[in-house]
Amino acid sequence: MCLCVYIGTNQNLEIGEFIQNETLLYLENPTEDELNNLRNKFTKKNIYYVGSDTGCSCGFMYEEDEDFKLDENEKDSPNELIKFLKEKCKIENIEFYSCWEGEWNLPTKSNIEINVNNLNLENYFGPKQLEFITFKK
Repeated sequence: MCLCVYIGTNQNLEIGEFIQNETLLYLENPTEDELNNLRNKFTKKNIYYVGSDTGCSCGFMYEEDEDFKLDENEKDSPNELIKFLKEKCKIENIEFYSCWEGEWNLPTKSNIEINVNNLNLENYFGPKQLEFITFKK
């Protein structure tokens, strides 16, 4: 089962595609089933699925501690996500939701706000199961 990351925005963003060994972040339109279950979680008019270098959203999971050091490449998609969020927040607050594939209908467990100006890998936010984040400038 894969992690799914979605963003909500009023911006019309470019849809991309996953290319093995090239893509760090891409956007897709959610399926109708996903949209039907996600619409009540978002206030923004557009919802996009956000994929990573793994071909799903799992590549955005990142945690480094003293006992476990990640390969440098495993930082690429989380860094790209941070850069993407900072860029999009120049225009508006961005809504962000993550859940396991197929669990779109489950209720949100937590709602938090994060200032993107303070965002980096040292204080990376997750993503975490059933968490809704509003990224603000």
